[in-house]
Amino acid sequence: MSSGFSDPNNHVPEVTPDDDWGDSDGHVGEINVAVSVLPPRRSVADRAPTVAASPENGLRIESSVIRNDTFETPRQLKVQEINGSVVRLEQEDSAPPRVERIVTFHEKPARLDGGKNPRGEGREWGRVHGSSPRWLIGTGAGIAALIVLGMYLLPKINATNAARKTPGSQMPLLEEDESPKVSEQLNWLLERQPEAIRIYRSFTQAAHFDEIIPMIRDGAVMKDTLAKSWQPMTVSSQWAPADDSSWIVVELAGHSCGLLEGNLPDHSKFAAYFINDHNRLLLDWKATTAYGTATFKELESGPCDGSEIRGVLSISTFYTANFPEADYQSFSLASPDEETAIWCYASRSSRDIGKIAQELQTGSIITEPKGPKKMTLRLKRGPEGALPNQWLIEEMLHVDWVSP
Repeated sequence: MSSGFSDPNNHVPEVTPDDDWGDSDGHVGEINVAVSVLPPRRSVADRAPTVAASPENGLRIESSVIRNDTFETPRQLKVQEINGSVVRLEQEDSAPPRVERIVTFHEKPARLDGGKNPRGEGREWGRVHGSSPRWLIGTGAGIAALIVLGMYLLPKINATNAARKTPGSQMPLLEEDESPKVSEQLNWLLERQPEAIRIYRSFTQAAHFDEIIPMIRDGAVMKDTLAKSWQPMTVSSQWAPADDSSWIVVELAGHSCGLLEGNLPDHSKFAAYFINDHNRLLLDWKATTAYGTATFKELESGPCDGSEIRGVLSISTFYTANFPEADYQSFSLASPDEETAIWCYASRSSRDIGKIAQELQTGSIITEPKGPKKMTLRLKRGPEGALPNQWLIEEMLHVDWVSP
């Protein structure tokens, strides 16, 4: 069998008798030629349906499948009844007759005598018994006697439970001198609000310190101080404190004073202190301006005059080698505007430590501190090696900024 395609560059070599074609039976030089067998030719009946085209009917597809259009007659089910009787589940024997209940009366057994106080219900249970009048009178008299005895012993009990002073643990307290004149001064100041408003208006509009000397406390004595420290407030002459400005009368360390509070034209707050000086209402200039012999900027930076400093004092816990906790009590002294603060220390052996303790330290029952307090102090420089902003409290001049 020859192929019609031949490639001059890649042709098959001719077969020689010596060629071995890998015959498994070991026959060399024989060529087995397979004989092709074609399937038998199909008959006309087995051919696919012909598709013929005609100009009248168009494309027509026919099938040679023969359909059987005859249908068999439908079969019907046959019903055969086996037994028409119904089995009923009933008892063959009838229920036994019901026996009626027979009630028999049994007499309660006799109760044994258990003594005067038997257990359980007694014969007199549920009955109201009247109390003896003697018993009621005796009970009332005994309760009254106990109340009278308790009222009699109460002062002695309170005296034994009073807080006792122990050396080193509690500092002495300040004893205030009570005077009946204090209440009279308070009543006198309560009616001076309109006058206080007029004085403060004149004070804010003054152009020279000589104008305020007649209206302030110890004006003639403080003339030199005013010349150094006084500054005009430059408030409009048309401004005046509101008629409903806050007017508070308070008692500070045995002396009374009035406090006028309100807002300036620039909406900043002011607080003016007034005192009764021989039935004259005067403005306390030092308390109103929180005057000090040195500013807090000077106290914070180094040595200066600390003979009279007004600030807000509170307890602190900052200690150093120069001010050990065993020998000193630490405080924080803030400026009146609360923008600057310095450290102050009071010796635990100082006599003024008791005055400060009364205002700031806790008591034997109240555990929370009273909080910051306005005070006027005399300060001095600490020992060598102390920080510039560490000062020693030499003396507490007075509580609050108003001097007595």
